[in-house]
Amino acid sequence: MNPLPDPTEQQWLAAMRAGREDALRQIFNRHYPLLLGDIYRIVPDEDTCKDLAQEVFVDLWRKREELDIHSSLRAYLRRAAVNRALNYLKTHKNNLFNTSDEDLVNTADTSPQEKIHQDEQEEMEQVLQAALNELPEKCRIVFSLSRFEQLSHKEIAEQLGISVKTIENQITKAMKILREILLRHRNLSPIVILWLNYWIGA
Repeated sequence: MNPLPDPTEQQWLAAMRAGREDALRQIFNRHYPLLLGDIYRIVPDEDTCKDLAQEVFVDLWRKREELDIHSSLRAYLRRAAVNRALNYLKTHKNNLFNTSDEDLVNTADTSPQEKIHQDEQEEMEQVLQAALNELPEKCRIVFSLSRFEQLSHKEIAEQLGISVKTIENQITKAMKILREILLRHRNLSPIVILWLNYWIGA
């Protein structure tokens, strides 16, 4: 189920439709860092991520008069960012899926309990991102689309132009590699290990 629209962001969208660039800047400031993370999971190159994320906002401005967003703006921009990342792959790495399977704050003024939770969250994200970076490129892209974007196997197959069976094989392969990587991090807190095990196997 899509999140409900944010009233503040709906006001920004209305102002942007009226041609106010300051409204676009508000939207940009809120969502740009998030889009960088969305794109990086698919195209792990910082300069390319910045370019693609900026293109999303350029396109948003160009289409401002015809925008009709009923879900959250975050969901709309995330989908646009993922689509741009996928289009980038298709244009610049069109041989990627034709080869054989061989071939992710400051903590001041927080309570001790909040600090522990925040540390665990940061630890989890660092390990997870490092683990994802170790995956073969095909596995990382397919697994990220499945777990982060929650696309079905069929949707991923259609996006990437490959078979559902290949998607299933890549996800199985990614889960196996991630579990092996996780075994190297026995010094992690039990909560982090439990969460990562659940997430990898979900």
